[in-house]
Amino acid sequence: MAMAPAKTTGTSGEKVMPSGWIDTTLCEAVLTKDLRWFLALDGSASSMTGLHYLADHILQIDKTAYLLVFHVYDEAKTYLPVSCQKDALYTTTDATLTGSVSSKRYRLHWVSKKSSGSTGHQICEAIQGLPADYVVMGFHGLKGRKDYYDVLGGKISTNVSIAMAQGNSSSLVCIKDEEVAKMPFGRKAVWVVSANLNKSSMKAVLDALRLSKPGDEIHAVYVKGFMEWEDSDYTLEVRKRFESFFKTFEEAEAQDVFSKFRDRKMQFAFVPKQKRETTADSVVRYADEVEADWIVVGANAADRVARGKKPVGTVSLQICLQFDRNFVVSNWIDVSSRIYDQYIARTNSDPPAVAGA
Repeated sequence: MAMAPAKTTGTSGEKVMPSGWIDTTLCEAVLTKDLRWFLALDGSASSMTGLHYLADHILQIDKTAYLLVFHVYDEAKTYLPVSCQKDALYTTTDATLTGSVSSKRYRLHWVSKKSSGSTGHQICEAIQGLPADYVVMGFHGLKGRKDYYDVLGGKISTNVSIAMAQGNSSSLVCIKDEEVAKMPFGRKAVWVVSANLNKSSMKAVLDALRLSKPGDEIHAVYVKGFMEWEDSDYTLEVRKRFESFFKTFEEAEAQDVFSKFRDRKMQFAFVPKQKRETTADSVVRYADEVEADWIVVGANAADRVARGKKPVGTVSLQICLQFDRNFVVSNWIDVSSRIYDQYIARTNSDPPAVAGA
């Protein structure tokens, strides 16, 4: 079996995992469960790239994955381009998927916009009704940039920001590429993960592994302070955690779950912060240097919202907005192995459903 970090003893004498570490059983479950994907489609260039990402890539490399394509239409919007109107969009989407996978592996669900509430909230209801493991959305909608979030001059669309705030365990895959040719299909992809000592950061690494393919590179990146001449205890612990975690994949026995990911190139990297750089600047600089296709950040939206905070931390949001390519927000809700196993059993046995009709 692959080895996890040494467990420590709790106050009642039980063995517990180190703080910020996801139990090995849960790691294996995240890496092996049958996935349910959700695509919020609006006809914009980036959301159509998302359609091809799923049809031509994800559903090809993961033969157990299931996809729900969800579109909210508004009969009053007669000014939309013909290709973005509901019937034409349905025909295009169905043709794209029919040419790639069996009809049993996907469903198209077109619904009318409700008279009250927002499209974003209808999308969230459908995400929870599936329930989805990964949600794919285009970064900019048909109207382009909107002023829902404004961080360092970067703006994010209303529906994407609402999806970030939903507070469940779905990870958000946000597509910025408006040309399918830019996506890493048929070539090595480079993933950069923002690393630190919390469980959502570890979930980000697991998502990068799960969404990657053989030959891809995964870089876990930690930014050192500009004035940190010697490694602090925290910095040393971050290095130890991630190097130890990556080593488990190299040493895993053939029958172990982790052994299936040996064909990815995994590495941990310290990035010294340069003068006048923010942490987000440093992560994006590194991503640009290695020509990353994806940046992955961790989030614990449910816990943050419960404490009156924004669903995604400011630094993580800055990273996502500043990076020119695609990003993933990896949501993690802290649960026991037993509860997660029950969730997997339910989602693997129940027929796919959807709310929001």
